[in-house]
Amino acid sequence: MSLLVFNASRRCIRPQSFRGLFSNQYRLFSNAAPRQIQTYSPICKALGLSGLGFGLSVWLQPAIKCEHPEVSTSRSPEQSPQYSPPLPESSVSLYELGFGTVAGICAGVFIKKGAKAIAFFLGGTFVLLQYLGSFSLIRMDWARMGQRFESLFYTTDATGKKKAPTIWTAWVWLVDFLTADFQPRASFLAGLALGLRIG
Repeated sequence: MSLLVFNASRRCIRPQSFRGLFSNQYRLFSNAAPRQIQTYSPICKALGLSGLGFGLSVWLQPAIKCEHPEVSTSRSPEQSPQYSPPLPESSVSLYELGFGTVAGICAGVFIKKGAKAIAFFLGGTFVLLQYLGSFSLIRMDWARMGQRFESLFYTTDATGKKKAPTIWTAWVWLVDFLTADFQPRASFLAGLALGLRIG
């Protein structure tokens, strides 16, 4: 069996046995330098204390009890009133969507499905042309096709430099096109985003 003895500064612990407690080698108040114990940083101490506090607060917290409203048993089942809690109301009512929102949802679904169909058609046409070109059945002038694409979709700034279209410029053009002379613009944009999401 061992005993833990603290020295005067109370920073170090030295195991002592009952047998050697009064011997010259192990005295109660020895001048020999005892072994040092690793001290922990203030962050570890703070985390430990906060964990202890959190555990105590959870343990001492009173239990939450939900009681069902009592229904009197003296009446017959036909006469006893049925308790039905009110249904929660949503902040967004599907029955009260405005015209702009409905138009935006429909336009978003149409654009997403239409974009997929156009991409499918153009991609299939490209693959077919490349396939026929590999057998030397047709010859495509892709440089001229690129020039026609640039003349249709590239814009020229004030310095005369051509700028390629970006996703943002395509989005701005689409929104300006769809909301021209349309009053509920904000609800339309919300519906358009929702339609693009669910389409």
